[in-house]
Amino acid sequence: MITLLHGDYIEASRAELTRLRESAKTHEVRVLDGMSLDETTLTQALESTSLFGGDRTVIIEHLFGKLGKQLKKAETLTTVLARSADAAEIILWEDREIAPSILKLLGPQCRVRLFKLPVLIFQFLDSFRPNSGKTLMLQYKELSADVSPEIIFYMLAKRVRQLMQLLDHEAPAGLASWQQTRLTTQAKSFTMEQLIGFEKQLLDSEVSVKSGESAYTTNQHIQYLLTNL
Repeated sequence: MITLLHGDYIEASRAELTRLRESAKTHEVRVLDGMSLDETTLTQALESTSLFGGDRTVIIEHLFGKLGKQLKKAETLTTVLARSADAAEIILWEDREIAPSILKLLGPQCRVRLFKLPVLIFQFLDSFRPNSGKTLMLQYKELSADVSPEIIFYMLAKRVRQLMQLLDHEAPAGLASWQQTRLTTQAKSFTMEQLIGFEKQLLDSEVSVKSGESAYTTNQHIQYLLTNL
């Protein structure tokens, strides 16, 4: 059996990966870094027998994310996986959504689990502007019912850094041209001083929560920051 866990909701896919790993306690569990695997090393990892002669679970992270549009390599790797699907439990984990072309190569023998962040989180991030606290709080309360405060905090911090880069005429990595255009417009709603100040508040909140110095949770810190935006 092959299982693929993929998508941009990394916290949820990681939780499922942990659950699957814990359920395989009676197996020999092998964890592999897909970034360093080629056809030969993947074959060796999957086809070498267990030291104890029992069942095997092989977890491979980042096997396909590195390939981009290299379908020939993807075809080679999926062939190796298919050959071992009956001999071992294979779990693939990716930190992004895998292209349909690769899903097709994995075939019907692969159980695919897609973990996507809700659209509302991107609406929330796009609403981030000076004096938008009331709107953001309404969106946040709805959003936090499905997404953890830690994920929202991370995404908000990432957006602030992107806006700072754009105000400084630097293109953030990984943005499509239409995203860069939209975020550039958003960035112009702020001064650099405002963004630097908000980033400092985020950093101070994160440090105080992680160090145990704060009496407030991440959720409460986010609400405070949004209310005072």
